[in-house]
Formats: sequence, structure tokens, C-alpha cells
Amino acid sequence: MRRLMKKGFDARMSKHIKLVFMYNGCDTGIRTWVSHGTKEISDRLLSRMAEQLNLSRQQFLDLIDCRLDEAGLVAVYKEMHLL
Repeated sequence: MRRLMKKGFDARMSKHIKLVFMYNGCDTGIRTWVSHGTKEISDRLLSRMAEQLNLSRQQFLDLIDCRLDEAGLVAVYKEMHLL
């Protein structure tokens, strides 16, 4: 979760932790959720989170493994016309 927050995501606490991608200080509507008790993310959940963020599974893995930085993520979203 901290790795995503360093790349433009804002954490909002509720029943689950909602991670919202912010761009130029605005909520983009791109979001995913993580349970408070989740320590390890299963393959199924990993794929679901990638889908919620409009990323391929590999792009999401690159994002959380720091091979895709915030500027790269913005470029991906601009190419998809999401920003």
C-alpha cells in the first residue's frame, strides 16, 4: 500500500482501505480497495486490483515492484485516455 501511495495514490479509510489515484490534486476515479487485515495479496486479488486500476497484471506488478514510477503510470493512463 505504501508503494502505491508514493506513486500518486491517496489512502482513504473506511470498512476497507480505498486507494484513489490522484492527478494534479484531483480524484481521477481510478481506485482499488484493500482489506485492513490483508498482509499478503493472493494471485486472484492481485489480478482484481490490476483490473480495477485499468492495468494489466504485469503493469500492476511493475507498479508495486517499483519498475513503473508515477510518471510512467501517468503516461499509461494518458495513452488510455483516462487522464
